[in-house]
Amino acid sequence: MNRFGKIINIDLSSGKIDQEDMSEAAVRQSLGGFGYNVETLYRRGGKGIDPFDPGNLMVISRGLLTGTVAPSSSRIHINAFSPLSGLIGSSNVGGYIGFRMYSLDIHSIIIKGQASHPVYLCAGPEGVEVRDARHLWGLDNRDTEERLHKDVGPENVDMLTIGPAGENGVLYACIMAGWDHAAGRTGLGALMGAKNLKAIVLQAEPKKEKMTAGQADVIREYVRRMKKSVSRYKDYSTWGSSGDIIETNRMGMLGTRNYQDYQLDNVEQIDGRQLKRFVKKKSKCHRCPISCKAEIELSGERYQGFKGGRPEYETIIDLGALCGLTDSEALLYLSNLCNMLGMDTISTGSVIAFAMELYQRGILQDDDTGGIALAWGDAQAMETLIRQIASREGLGDTLARGVRQAAEIIGRGAEKYAYHVKGVELYGGDPRGMMGIALAYAVSMRGGDFTSVYPVPEFRYTAEQAEKEFGTKDVIDYTATRGKGAMVKKCMMVSSVIDSLGLCKVPALSIIGDFSLAMEARLIEVITGLDISKEDLFAIGERIVHMEKIINIRQGTSPADDSLPEMFLNTPIEKGPIQGRRVELAPMITEFYDSMGWDADGWPTESTLQEFSLKL
Repeated sequence: MNRFGKIINIDLSSGKIDQEDMSEAAVRQSLGGFGYNVETLYRRGGKGIDPFDPGNLMVISRGLLTGTVAPSSSRIHINAFSPLSGLIGSSNVGGYIGFRMYSLDIHSIIIKGQASHPVYLCAGPEGVEVRDARHLWGLDNRDTEERLHKDVGPENVDMLTIGPAGENGVLYACIMAGWDHAAGRTGLGALMGAKNLKAIVLQAEPKKEKMTAGQADVIREYVRRMKKSVSRYKDYSTWGSSGDIIETNRMGMLGTRNYQDYQLDNVEQIDGRQLKRFVKKKSKCHRCPISCKAEIELSGERYQGFKGGRPEYETIIDLGALCGLTDSEALLYLSNLCNMLGMDTISTGSVIAFAMELYQRGILQDDDTGGIALAWGDAQAMETLIRQIASREGLGDTLARGVRQAAEIIGRGAEKYAYHVKGVELYGGDPRGMMGIALAYAVSMRGGDFTSVYPVPEFRYTAEQAEKEFGTKDVIDYTATRGKGAMVKKCMMVSSVIDSLGLCKVPALSIIGDFSLAMEARLIEVITGLDISKEDLFAIGERIVHMEKIINIRQGTSPADDSLPEMFLNTPIEKGPIQGRRVELAPMITEFYDSMGWDADGWPTESTLQEFSLKL
């Protein structure tokens, strides 16, 4: 048994399966998880790849610490060229799928090719095999999971599945790991669908490992630091990230009615405090001391008895405020419907809000919508659109392409209201509220996104911390641009490392808020025995970011892609707590590029490439 696990290579076109060991040299270079995936696409991914080409590699990896005794070590990462953006696609998911990979001594599953008919992969102690999935095609994710449990057994099984949206090529289709864990962003479910791959099933008894005294000491300290942030720990343990909605609304940053407004009346109806009344049971991922997830059951007449998971902050904004929806039961139902059909809730909410604004402005009319009146907050209209998108019917066929492509198809000025970065819809927080978040959106390698950068020092650090780390207190001034480039660089490096270790960012960055990587270095040492310092981790994280950028350059990205929709740059917020703000992006982009060692067009300089042994 290799201590770092096996790499399983699968060619769906030929049915060939082989394996190799994950080497210590590879671990020291990219850690695992996200880092290993990026390294693989950098070395093997090619140039100018069509995401739907059978040669597009899908790389699924657990982090270096995923499945171990480390706290909150549940995460796996999935990467490929994105059907939605055409650039690097990236998504992260927790639950227990990573623990099951660890139990099978699997570090990575690399999939290429296209099966001749629907199949699923089944991995167990005896190896990996390709099985017929024609009886599963067309089923939603819940029914797929139920049928697969009948096929392989109910015990010690976790799986990744796609629903009808992935089968039908919805460009933001997601991959589900159970009812309420989604690898949501960048449309990797559509890639599985294009490969005729319905599911990946992992079956293994848990490894029985005894924690050493040294490991226990470090783990206790890590958990103690979580609980020391008393209010944040309590908030996340009570209502997860769904409890941040009221605060975002208070700050005037809540994207409302497709960013026409910045605050939502009756917002408390969709905040986690209100949603708590539907919670039947808290749930958690592997070795999580927080338990920020929750199982819900609806009791109203329309959705009586419906069960599912409580949505997170981003989902509530995009399916709720962005669409003008304040019906809490409808929001819970619609978010779970997206999970069942296999659609990213952030992009789904964004495309519906986009369509609603076009209808409001007369750009879309009843002939275009099939008679659906797309009124703000109309839950029935939203449900109809969600089902049409998943099945690629009516207006849903256009909206299934994401706001960028949908706007091009619709025309008539629709582009003005299509809010995305690099073709990936924003997560719903108005970037005019915080300049660091605005920059993070613009330069994120996977598009309009917060979590792949995680620029929380802007609203978590003290003035003293900001001055010490970045040389200016302006980092914590939401309106200032100075220092934001250096901050975002550091956050991208740290985010890359956390994703490569397979740790959850909620405890590490949202609750503890420590961006030094010192505790992570200690966890690596006591769990793996590797002497990788925090300085080493920063270097690895920076190299990963450079490789991401090179991958995107090879895929045809341009300097214009590191930007924001025109409205956020030129139209000040009209009212509310942050009235008058707009994003002054150019100086932050310049500082970020300079911090990264990139030229004015955002290309790594020759000296930077040499320093990290990379090439364009």
